Amino acid sequence: MAKKRKASIPMLYCIGMLITVVGYILPIFRKTIDAFGKTAVLFFFFFFDLVGVGDSILKIMAILFFFGAVLGIVLALIPKLPQAKIIQLIAIVITVVGGLYCFFNVGDFVKDAAAKCLFVGFYMIVAGWVVALVGWILNK
Repeated sequence: MAKKRKASIPMLYCIGMLITVVGYILPIFRKTIDAFGKTAVLFFFFFFDLVGVGDSILKIMAILFFFGAVLGIVLALIPKLPQAKIIQLIAIVITVVGGLYCFFNVGDFVKDAAAKCLFVGFYMIVAGWVVALVGWILNK
């Protein structure tokens, strides 16, 4: 029988990190109102909006969140990288810590409205984290 070849590129991990990057670009919150039988969108809130709001730690964490995901994709595509598993885990941890810090420290308005206003970007970010972590675990 033929031997199974292990893929040199961790595809599931790369897909998860790519989903996270796409979720960063898409709106994470959406506020709507119903008026005269129609729904109107008041505003969209993107993760890029966090870079311009709040204290400097929040700005740094928002940038780290994005660059951690991009770094995870780039480093996963480098063949024969020494200690690739540890570097991939560090990239996942950077994105998760940066994203959770930003989500829990954006302000009172967003915290109050978060349960009602979560939008596609937020769900893609969380799904990307899960897929990347599963891909990291399965790539042994």
